[in-house]
Amino acid sequence: MEYAFHTVDVFTSAPFNGAQITVFPEADGLTTQQMQIIAREINHPETVFILPGKSTVSAELKVFSPQCERAVGSHSVVAAARALVHSKALVIREDNATIQFSQDSKIFNVTLSQVEGRLLTQLSMSVNAQIDRYVPDSNELQAALGLGPNDIETLKAKSLFVSCDSSYLIVPLRSLDAVYRARFNLEAWSRSSAGSAPVNEVLVYCRETESLQTDFHLRILGAHIAQDESPPVGAAIPAFVASLCETRGLADGTHALWLERGHKAERQSVLKVEFVKKATAAMVVRVGGDAVLVASGTMRAPEHE
Repeated sequence: MEYAFHTVDVFTSAPFNGAQITVFPEADGLTTQQMQIIAREINHPETVFILPGKSTVSAELKVFSPQCERAVGSHSVVAAARALVHSKALVIREDNATIQFSQDSKIFNVTLSQVEGRLLTQLSMSVNAQIDRYVPDSNELQAALGLGPNDIETLKAKSLFVSCDSSYLIVPLRSLDAVYRARFNLEAWSRSSAGSAPVNEVLVYCRETESLQTDFHLRILGAHIAQDESPPVGAAIPAFVASLCETRGLADGTHALWLERGHKAERQSVLKVEFVKKATAAMVVRVGGDAVLVASGTMRAPEHE
């Protein structure tokens, strides 16, 4: 049996930019094993498989990298919405519409807006972050990230372990150059105090950006990420926002940020992030952006191994 797919460039208004995500809008019938084989064959940072939703949920999402199944992130949701609207499996009859996606038992609230012929998608999340300030010391971090003594920010921000749906070590750096010189060293990581932590990825960031529009530049590193890659950061945004609230003493209220990932000369993503911080309630984080459909085709379902 053949399954239709669409390739979507996420968090960009121009094709061949942003994060490449492949979406199978009608994946019902594929097993988890087959989905993993397809994701490995396509070899994009993530492949999204859409299954029929239950009750009021428009669709169930399953997300795979070439190595493993992953949590749904804002980039997954934006790609799924764009593919569903293109395939007419999802019809938006108003300028603004709210739908729900799910992954297992977790529900995602999604707002779709038609703006000058473009589809803007925004994912809203309620975040209860678990934060641990006990992190590897500067020498251990430098070794694990292949950086020098002046690359890691220690005065204006602090490194933190932050867990929302996924866990990350969040490390502030002092320059964009340091962000792109960083190289994940698995041996040094395993020897450090982080070696026993349930964290597989590191989010490094800095205040220096390529665009005047953006406030921070982000990059994810990890044992299963190629040294020259800059994979999508959408799933890490709740943890990143929680780290900012913890280390920068942000006041209660609504805050807005623009974030960038990747070089302009290659494939850069720009994400709009809004969050509502309240001392007495869970933080609400909204991540949104544009997406462009760049390719469509079909793929034969792989044989069961």
